[in-house]
Amino acid sequence: MFGIPIMIGFLSMVDSWKTLDLGSFKITVPSTWKYKKLRGEDSFIDEIIGPKVLIRFDFSSSGYANSLISTEQEYLDKKEWQNTGYFYKPGVSYTADFAVKKVKEAEMKKLGTTDSTLVHVEADPSYQTKTNVHLPTKAQKVKFPNADYVADLTFRDSTIYVPIVIPSQIKSHYIKVDSTEKYIIKTIWPRVPSKGITGIYFRERSSGLTFNMLGVNLSKQDQDLALRAFQTIQIK
Repeated sequence: MFGIPIMIGFLSMVDSWKTLDLGSFKITVPSTWKYKKLRGEDSFIDEIIGPKVLIRFDFSSSGYANSLISTEQEYLDKKEWQNTGYFYKPGVSYTADFAVKKVKEAEMKKLGTTDSTLVHVEADPSYQTKTNVHLPTKAQKVKFPNADYVADLTFRDSTIYVPIVIPSQIKSHYIKVDSTEKYIIKTIWPRVPSKGITGIYFRERSSGLTFNMLGVNLSKQDQDLALRAFQTIQIK
């Protein structure tokens, strides 16, 4: 299969398992867990429930299923940490490079003036800023004690240094990414059982199909059972 971690004593916790054939996929779960049908408009959104377990899933052929928690690298690559305006100047309106002239003309018309010096419109520097993300140097660690990374942002001849703190939600979970010929698969479980998300996410390489399944704040035993069940998923 795709390498979900197996915990100590994992295989002997439940003797009786059953396979649920839910049309788009199959999954094998403890015999006490049951499928509960809900109603999803753009996705196949339903639940699997047990005595003390609630597992929700979202199966979408159009890519609507959420990818759950970002990995650390995804967080950095998506620049979720980055704000705009690092190189903005007061009193200047910013827009895309190709739209500067048009926006400036519109602003002048709005003010009822032909004096172009009264209107300040420039290309947004965000599009031309070069970014280099790295571990903090010793000096930067002193200056930014909470930083996990530092981004060097360079625009023209100016460089500023932005500390990056990886969100606690990412740090508090194990996040494992596997690849098969057909899917990218992300498995998530909390570092402290019962405090976080236990989930799995599939993204098909050749189409828009995405699929997630997750439980929140599961006990250690139910977390391990869910991870074992995730390993049996077969998408049709």
